[in-house]
Amino acid sequence: MLSSIEPSVHYLDFKDDGRPAYDRFHVLWKLVDLDKQPTVLGDNVDGSKQNDFRLAEGDLVVFPTLLSGAGEFEGLRFVGLKMTDDDDALPLLPAGIEYPEFPSLIVQHIDNVASLKSIYEAPFNAVLEEQSSKYNLRDIFSSDEDAYNQFWNDPPIARRRGPPGGDPWLISLSDCIWIKTLDGKSLRGDKDLGVAQEEL
Repeated sequence: MLSSIEPSVHYLDFKDDGRPAYDRFHVLWKLVDLDKQPTVLGDNVDGSKQNDFRLAEGDLVVFPTLLSGAGEFEGLRFVGLKMTDDDDALPLLPAGIEYPEFPSLIVQHIDNVASLKSIYEAPFNAVLEEQSSKYNLRDIFSSDEDAYNQFWNDPPIARRRGPPGGDPWLISLSDCIWIKTLDGKSLRGDKDLGVAQEEL
């Protein structure tokens, strides 16, 4: 179960042009080669830091190049649970576009839907604050407290948009570029101890 997790927010990019991702928006994304590491750019990178990248089920991954202006969450994906015990891949599940939507695979592994707020409110706010200082999830609902509470009391479940896709898109972790990670424990403590690439 995921009820006790403290999800981190990982910022990644694609080594190649990110446009092919739009063509695969409606298929299942699976991150593979998890024993490898994403590329870290920069001339002054501490080599020891390059082997520290870890994804956990329930984490959030942001691909900034996927932000087209359609919505603040179109570049965001949930790290889903492995589909089988021997599956060496993690699904990356859509998280909505204009406002967050929860994949059913995530909700099914939460003991109590009410705990979604305690788990994901801070990470969602961190994602928005990265786009615009002092911007947070309440602003998405125009600071309407009733609408905000309704969102958490009856969280929207992500639905497929567009026609069913084809085979899953396998994305090698080694074909990604690591930008930074906002640590889940620090987010829950209202402190941003994220390690930025340029600070290494």
